[in-house]
Amino acid sequence: MADNKNQHFVPKAHLKPFSVDGGGKAIHLFNLDRDRAIPNAPVRNQCSSDYFYGQDPQLEAAIQSVEGPYGQMLARVLPNGTIPGALDRTVLRRFILLQHLRTEAAAASASQVLAAMAQLPGVLPPGEDFDVKKAMRVAVEEAMLVYARQMRIVDDLRVTVIRNESRTPFITSDDPAVLTNRWHLQNPRGRYRPFSLRHAGLVMLLPLSPRVLAMLHDPDVYAVAHRQGVVTIDRDRDADALNAHQILNCAANVFFQDWAGRDQLAEAVRAAAQDRPERRHRTTYAVQDRTVGQHTRYAVAPLEEIDPGAGREVLIHTEILRPRPGRWPGFLTVRRNARALDNGTRTGFVRRACYEEGFVTGEGFRQIRL
Repeated sequence: MADNKNQHFVPKAHLKPFSVDGGGKAIHLFNLDRDRAIPNAPVRNQCSSDYFYGQDPQLEAAIQSVEGPYGQMLARVLPNGTIPGALDRTVLRRFILLQHLRTEAAAASASQVLAAMAQLPGVLPPGEDFDVKKAMRVAVEEAMLVYARQMRIVDDLRVTVIRNESRTPFITSDDPAVLTNRWHLQNPRGRYRPFSLRHAGLVMLLPLSPRVLAMLHDPDVYAVAHRQGVVTIDRDRDADALNAHQILNCAANVFFQDWAGRDQLAEAVRAAAQDRPERRHRTTYAVQDRTVGQHTRYAVAPLEEIDPGAGREVLIHTEILRPRPGRWPGFLTVRRNARALDNGTRTGFVRRACYEEGFVTGEGFRQIRL
């Protein structure tokens, strides 16, 4: 059995730099559902659940093997403004990927397929309800397997440290490792396609403290003017743009250090609210319609119109509805010669390293200008 019953999906090591006086005991939070700031919430009770990862001690130990180096890196880099070295950048890549995959929101997202199947008439035995907690636990365990198999999928991304000298401190959230893609969201060629960890133009953001944030980005798509891997910002609008990603991505709570800034944060939350999707997922059902030669045609149908007694196959498609930020930091710009691989299919525009490392399969890929 796992040693710890109360398991954090955002570790205390991450929340500590944002806690009151950096002490790691209490932290201020803003709850979006209640539109209310709450002072001095216990850190130990934030972003945690009983046996969130199950009761496998090996899984718990594997997670701690990533969290430990991350906490040590923070203790070394944050106090003195040290520039992260090669090992620190590897630690950041590994932790950001793990953090992206393992939150409660990520588990809820991954369990949507099971939830969608359970909605179909006749799938569950009569009188039996869908077990949300069990589905989420299965999803979390699967996410950890995905991490083990694909931890190198972000190794080609460039690590840039953002140092914040503006008047607006960084915030964090209950889902702090943001996955986004400026090119996909703004360019007509990619705007209406889904994107994931393997796609060109990937950006991942993780605030490390109120004054430091780590960014991973695709160097074949973006140009970032830096000095030894560090970008210093002094404009509030850049800090606001980065904070907006936390507000858009969070499940319920954002966390901040300075209680005096609660009104400013409330304004930022309300300003970003219009860009938050009303829901995080969309499920589409398609019912077997007719066969044409060797091909089968499926027709989209509302769930309530699907007849379990008709004996027809049903396809289920679930997708993540990602936020579309209204603004981006000024230092993140798309290259004039941005490039990716494409084979003309719905696979989309992928990064060369993902294809070469086997994270993308298929034939006919060629390099193109975006």
